[in-house]
Amino acid sequence: MKASKTSRVAVIGGGIGGLTAAGLLAKEGHAVTLFEGSPSLGGKAQAVTVEGLTLDTGPTLLTLPALVRGTFEKLDALDLLPPFTELEPQCAYRFTDGCGFTAYKDLERMADSAAELRPGERKGVHSFYAEAAAIWRAAGEPYLEAPFEGMAGFMARVARRGIGAMLAGMKLDTLHTLATKHFQTQHLQQYVGRFATYAGGSPYASSAAFALIPHIEHAYGVHHVKGGIGALVEALGQAVRRQGVTVHLDTRARFERTSEGYRVGPGQELFDSVVVNADPLASLRRESEPLSLSGFVLLLEVEGRPSLPHHTVLFGADYRREFDELFAGKLATDPTVYFCNPSATDPGMAPLGRTGLFVMVNAPAMPLGDSQAEQAGRDWESMAALVRTQMFDALFKHYPGLRGKTRVVGQRTPVDLAARGAPGGSIYGFLPHGRFGPFRRPRIRGGTPGLFFAGGGTHPGGGVPLVMLSGRFAAEMASAHLRRSA
Repeated sequence: MKASKTSRVAVIGGGIGGLTAAGLLAKEGHAVTLFEGSPSLGGKAQAVTVEGLTLDTGPTLLTLPALVRGTFEKLDALDLLPPFTELEPQCAYRFTDGCGFTAYKDLERMADSAAELRPGERKGVHSFYAEAAAIWRAAGEPYLEAPFEGMAGFMARVARRGIGAMLAGMKLDTLHTLATKHFQTQHLQQYVGRFATYAGGSPYASSAAFALIPHIEHAYGVHHVKGGIGALVEALGQAVRRQGVTVHLDTRARFERTSEGYRVGPGQELFDSVVVNADPLASLRRESEPLSLSGFVLLLEVEGRPSLPHHTVLFGADYRREFDELFAGKLATDPTVYFCNPSATDPGMAPLGRTGLFVMVNAPAMPLGDSQAEQAGRDWESMAALVRTQMFDALFKHYPGLRGKTRVVGQRTPVDLAARGAPGGSIYGFLPHGRFGPFRRPRIRGGTPGLFFAGGGTHPGGGVPLVMLSGRFAAEMASAHLRRSA
């Protein structure tokens, strides 16, 4: 329903959450102005083209495709949406002892792969995914179906699913404990534990509720966007402008609550409501809380078209030590390495006879104090060389044919992430450790009337579809506020 009067809304930050909120608010009939401090839209979801290679530098996969399509449909922009390709297999996993495991959407194929590690792990795959599905029904669906405004509303949504859902939620331990319940081998325990890193956490301290992520990948698939996530951002930007949103790039904006509404810089224009697509911890005076992990990224060019999977994880030998080191503020001695080879699915992302790889390891977030942050930035100038060596060692150990055929065409450090507004370079900001960690995530509704947050640092969390969902929630809540204020 269109607004009864034209209200003015400022959206500060042009990441996926801010773009989504801006477009939906404009469609409701509000006059929306979006301020983005950098030269391009997308926030952390950036892409670069280097000598003909196109590579994402942020998210590299898409889940919950119906949510993304639904958002474009709400924006009357399905004609702009790039096509998706569902991946099967979804991801290859390699271990230091030479063993391998492949995740498939097809559970039987995944069980067959697990049985090659140890026959009994076939049963573990089925039991783990059955429990992950139960966690999704008990906790995941109620967590995502409405903005989190407190435990009472959340538990009411859980209760509608029956007493079994409530009991299941009360029994949740850590993600690692859940993994050891179902799997005997360290290999598959590491596989399950990896999903804590989707929120920048450790599997030894994150809730087993994060098992809903592998369930989502199994139930709804892992998808590649043609042209990469950068192409999705470009399409979303077009959709938003088509709805009439005024977009100001290279414009850093602050906001101040006044008796008249919100004054938003640099022109100190007056707005009725503000959606902030930036990490909310500082605004909520929670910046002293522990931060989730950052990351170090290499962008590589490889000669030829080697037969590499689209997504691959090369695990380090001691996963617990890796996270202990990272959360002690140190680089991992033997880091797990992830790489994405988009041209395996989308040949147009690399010129004929060449391949582009996105390669990443987890890294500790940097300290937030000005002097400490400056020192950490200087430290990364030397640490980058060490991490690059670690990444190449892992890559060449598992794929020796790449040696001598690979060169670096770009890199991103925590310093680069911090420059785009991530506190300490942390990818997700808030660290959701502990059984109730996800429920302490900053909420969408701000502390003053008419202020709302969107993005990976707020509810419901990181990843393209969830960030998009935060934008949808922020738009709905802002519109409701404006209707009440009219």
